Amino acid sequence: MNDLIFREMRADDEARMRAFYRGLGEESAAFFNVDHGNERRTMDFFGPSPRPNHRYYAAETGGVIAGHLFIWDTDTRIPWLGIAVRDDFQGRGVGSFMLRSLFGILEAEGFGGLLLRTAQNNLPAQKLYEKNGFERIGTHPSGELLYLKRFTKSE
Repeated sequence: MNDLIFREMRADDEARMRAFYRGLGEESAAFFNVDHGNERRTMDFFGPSPRPNHRYYAAETGGVIAGHLFIWDTDTRIPWLGIAVRDDFQGRGVGSFMLRSLFGILEAEGFGGLLLRTAQNNLPAQKLYEKNGFERIGTHPSGELLYLKRFTKSE
């Protein structure tokens, strides 16, 4: 996937984002898009009242959004992360590519890290997070696992 690019979501991405969410299989949607919550959160970007303190990104190849992530609570030193890869692009390095790209942006801006939570039975996601430097730090009140990625300041 040499032509994969990581970029901020744009106003002209609405149809591509709808296609992205349609490209999530049953299991992916169950983990990432419970009751279409993340889809609604993302589609707010295109509406008259975008969510404050949110940023949205896409990994695109050939005009198709293969992966999507967003962060919120960007007014804090350690925002929260949501990330998903379309089923037909899973296992091809898209998730790691997006995370490494985002880490570079956030570290350069002085953020201290990222938080996320994931289902206890979402083993592929846990493997991705741990491979990319996230530490499991406990259990969220929702019952999901809580992960933290710390950024180290280079002197």
